[in-house]
Amino acid sequence: MSSQTSQGLTPPESRGFSAVPSVASASAFVGIEGTAQNRIAVLFARSDSVYKSLPGCDVYDIDRDARTYPGGSPVVAHPPCRAWGGLRHMAKPRDDEKLLALFALDQVRSFGGVLEHPASSTLWPIAGLPSPGVIDDFGGFTFPILQSSFGHRADKPTFLYICGCLPADLPSLPLRLGAASHIIGTPGRRLDGSRLKKGDFGWRPEITKSEREHTPADLAFWLVDIARLISVKKPRFSSCSVSTTATNRHKCLTPDTQLTPKF
Repeated sequence: MSSQTSQGLTPPESRGFSAVPSVASASAFVGIEGTAQNRIAVLFARSDSVYKSLPGCDVYDIDRDARTYPGGSPVVAHPPCRAWGGLRHMAKPRDDEKLLALFALDQVRSFGGVLEHPASSTLWPIAGLPSPGVIDDFGGFTFPILQSSFGHRADKPTFLYICGCLPADLPSLPLRLGAASHIIGTPGRRLDGSRLKKGDFGWRPEITKSEREHTPADLAFWLVDIARLISVKKPRFSSCSVSTTATNRHKCLTPDTQLTPKF
């Protein structure tokens, strides 16, 4: 997907985030060679991912298997979301696929980085992830974005869970005015329940299945930029499972506990 340069947008103060006045420098690290100090692990990438073209990115796709990531560097994680999303009742995920998001969450909290999921993902309430404007006990916070700001043809509302930096440290956010040209899912309905058709006012075409999964190039640059801001943290725990109770949201796993999903 083509990449375009955009002007900076200050995240809303009402969400508790500080102003970032400068234009985003998401591509500033292009050309940096991957070293032990600046290498970024990208987990659960597509086989044709744009991350494979970015210097300094250690990319784990389905063939390489993100569960083999040994740790030690900040991560950008895109775990499968169909078992967590709004259409999960229609999804047919692979065996144990749902646990991959919990594995990704563990890596972000252990080594710093970013986890990306749809804004409708049930990972947030089930894992007890913070609402936008709140910092949790791991130093993590949720940052909402529209991927259309980064060149996606649909709005694609997204939540980012970020550990290892403060909201004020984030690169400036690009701004694109106007409605997105496409939508995710079938066209909308009128007040009487009838569905919009091509040619009707407000109708927009649906994006392709592959576009639903692809990360826009500008967003990939921006997420890697965030990960490079994060110094490697010493792991605070070995692995983490999720309890749905409000008083015991996080529980360390014993060595005998199976948290090894299968593709």
